[in-house]
Amino acid sequence: MTTHRFRHPRPAAFAAVLLLIAFAASAAGAQAPRRPPEPFSVFVHPSDPEDPELREALGKATEEVRDRVRGRRNWFRVVDDAEEAAITLRIINYRTSQTMLPKLERLIINGQVQLVERSEIVEFHYVDGVALAGSLRQSLTGLDERETGPSLRNAASHLAEQLEEFCKDNYAALTSQ
Repeated sequence: MTTHRFRHPRPAAFAAVLLLIAFAASAAGAQAPRRPPEPFSVFVHPSDPEDPELREALGKATEEVRDRVRGRRNWFRVVDDAEEAAITLRIINYRTSQTMLPKLERLIINGQVQLVERSEIVEFHYVDGVALAGSLRQSLTGLDERETGPSLRNAASHLAEQLEEFCKDNYAALTSQ
């Protein structure tokens, strides 16, 4: 018959475990709710570049981002004046790019399945912004890429989603201001 000796945990290890449990409990208490009691007021505006083409693109992107942020009404309330806003979202860039990507397709040729490689153009839409709230500052990028139908609207939606994540990550700091 084998006897097993029970070892008591060391006091330092026990204290470390308790500290981790306390830290986890405090971090869980600081987590953002599913939905804040009051939506954050957000002012969305474009930066003011010298390039007229970029200025026009930023105006278009800003309107789309404003609509997408407004659509997340559980988290945000869009305001028309920076003085009223808890968060300012400055749209600093809107760009598109295209790239050729290889794609394998299965085709039946003469009764046999064959892999055929072809290239397709994939278009990317990016909307870049900076979220400012008190001493908090974070760069955000909305992205949409697809084989067909990429859009500014989808990139703006992604940017609004990134703004919501920024608020969730910084919820304690945002609500203490």
